[in-house]
Amino acid sequence: MQTPPALPYQPPTPAPAQSGQRYNPWAIVSASFGASTILGTWCLGGLVAIVTGHVARNQIKKTGEAGDGLALAGLIAGYVSIGLFLLLILAYISFFGFFLILAITHPGPAPTPTPGL
Repeated sequence: MQTPPALPYQPPTPAPAQSGQRYNPWAIVSASFGASTILGTWCLGGLVAIVTGHVARNQIKKTGEAGDGLALAGLIAGYVSIGLFLLLILAYISFFGFFLILAITHPGPAPTPTPGL
């Protein structure tokens, strides 16, 4: 009888976060504020999500705690919300700038007062 050929070596897959493994609190804060940007805190929530996300990822690298995905989600949501906020400000300025330039370059006839009224 022949023996079957051996399978190639496969490195072990990393174990998912154990249920008892502690999540980094800054990662939870980052994900929470990142989610709050969807509800309307835009710039403020985005700033908090970005700062706490970077702090969390730095701590997770040192301590090996769980929560890297939460911190990354908070960072992404924070940066997206800041970008959208800046685009909104740019659109607002452009909108009023367009109408200001339009009003300056196309003056209408000046109204004349009617006597006797």
